[in-house]
Amino acid sequence: MRELVFNITAEHDGKQAYHYLRYCEHFSYALIVKMRHTENSLLLDGMPIRTIDRIKAGSVLKAYIPEGESYFTPNPDLKIDMLYEDEDIVVFDKPVNMPVHPSKNHQNDTVANFCAARYGNAKFHVVGRLDMDTSGIIVIGKHSHSAAVLTKNGGEKEYIAIVEGVLKEPSGTIDLPIDDSDPAVHKSFIAESGQPSVTEYETIATNGVLTAVRVRPKTGRTHQIRVHFAHIGHPLCGDELYGGRLEHINRQALHRGKMVFEHPITGKMLSFESPLPEDMQSLLEKIEKGSDKE
Repeated sequence: MRELVFNITAEHDGKQAYHYLRYCEHFSYALIVKMRHTENSLLLDGMPIRTIDRIKAGSVLKAYIPEGESYFTPNPDLKIDMLYEDEDIVVFDKPVNMPVHPSKNHQNDTVANFCAARYGNAKFHVVGRLDMDTSGIIVIGKHSHSAAVLTKNGGEKEYIAIVEGVLKEPSGTIDLPIDDSDPAVHKSFIAESGQPSVTEYETIATNGVLTAVRVRPKTGRTHQIRVHFAHIGHPLCGDELYGGRLEHINRQALHRGKMVFEHPITGKMLSFESPLPEDMQSLLEKIEKGSDKE
């Protein structure tokens, strides 16, 4: 059970514990409800209090985050490189061909199965999940509060993508709404009914057949980068779902290479980088040399 300690300052004197946790420390409503039903989850100067009780300046408020339970099957044979870990978060470099959560066709080979083997039945919370064939940095909250704060604050994500063709504008912004609300359709699409979606990009290199781009999504819609580039006529290489060909690579050529975000508890700025995996690095080198041959 994670213990968080808050020194109450004069500006928060007399506030209800609920108000302080919800609006000053960004605890989710669901978490506060769970704490209400967990004995001694809130202590003020060492004494148990209720969420409706008042806090006072100079006091120390301790909040104990109830642990959730995960029921994923542990698989100790899985390997994922770890970039960072502390009491609140863990940052992994996810490989290609590994889903985040189990599904019908992937019961035992996911990030969830890896975490079950590493952390037992403690519940993990993925922030900004990656598709199975998208590689790179993925952040996991070790408890619901760290995950909620990370989700709210977002941070900056940078990807490397390789798309088909040559972009008319070497850099720019794709601002098109994306709809992913139809459960009968297993992919997202551009529609006025969709949510605002913005993707910034800049060209790294092109050989006249393929183009490598650095991409910074400003929103986080499902398949956003893949949908945006496909819609403007430049699907990602290897992305069969959205019209890409397998001629140059056998998965969507998309890698989350950089993340910068504020630590959900300490507030410290963190930055992580992940090198391109071999398949994309090899393709990028061919593009930079002006070659489109395998």
